[in-house]
Amino acid sequence: MRQVGTLSTPRDAQRFAAWLTSQQMQAHAEEENGSWVVWVRDEDHLARAREALAHYTAQPNDPRYQGAEQAAQARLREQEERLRSAAAKVVEMRGRWGSGAGAAGVSRRAPLIFALMAAAILAAIVTADDTMRESAADKPPGAIYRSLVFVDPLLALQIRAPVDMWASLKRLEWWRLVTPIFVHYGPVHLILNLMWLYSFGSQIEDRRGSRFLLLLVLSLAVVSNVGQALEASFRGQWQFFGGLSGVGYGLLGYLLVKNRYDPRESYFVNPGTMFIALLWLAVCLARDLPGLAPLLADAIPPIANTAHIVGLLLGGAIAYLPLLVRRVGQPPDGM
Repeated sequence: MRQVGTLSTPRDAQRFAAWLTSQQMQAHAEEENGSWVVWVRDEDHLARAREALAHYTAQPNDPRYQGAEQAAQARLREQEERLRSAAAKVVEMRGRWGSGAGAAGVSRRAPLIFALMAAAILAAIVTADDTMRESAADKPPGAIYRSLVFVDPLLALQIRAPVDMWASLKRLEWWRLVTPIFVHYGPVHLILNLMWLYSFGSQIEDRRGSRFLLLLVLSLAVVSNVGQALEASFRGQWQFFGGLSGVGYGLLGYLLVKNRYDPRESYFVNPGTMFIALLWLAVCLARDLPGLAPLLADAIPPIANTAHIVGLLLGGAIAYLPLLVRRVGQPPDGM
């Protein structure tokens, strides 16, 4: 809650708060130290509410304020009805999650998500011979796999040392900033990433549109892939990483921050899916700890943890940035 200002009488304060509510600025009035204070719930409405208070103080009998209480009650009833309707839709979507009709409906609302899933599945099929092989000693990698990963493995074999994760980019092969997201090293890797992409990404595309999701996915892919390549360069080790997990964790970070600081879009994060994603992240990070590496290395293959962390942080930052921009320049409320 943010303080808009004070009025001398309870009638004025209640009427002005009701008028704010009728203008989609949820507000209430309360007595404090002998005067009546008006508050707004959303900080984004503070500047507009203070301008309205100045007008009300100057012209309290303006016709626009007549019937404010009744208008506010009607507005609150509309909000309650929308909340009930939204809750009913959530229940309906949960019930249809695994059904054919539900999948068809989501595919219409989230075509980009299904296109990304199809591309990842196709890439997994055509590169399976390369991604399931532990080394290229007996057979050179296929052309499709070589063109998708961040750096061409054959180029790495030619260079050997020093490690140059940017060798392919120096040849202006810019698509490699994104295409590693389609490479997956085994069925479990693919299934987990598709689950997270579908669970998190379809909601964003449904509410924000395919263009926004495309820009979000590209941003998450580029930054998380670059982050992983930087780590490999720092370690002085060639890494042929891949997967949608950097994007998936970025989408999760976006949803978590939106739900915490800007819940107006009403995203739903399945607690079970979030638990699995965060647990897997913790286990993968533990694998690289000196004390646990000997215990976990045989069960868990090398993981691109930097891509996961970078994606999670970037997704949260992208969600929070518009809120930060809106707050810049607003005057302090004196609290």
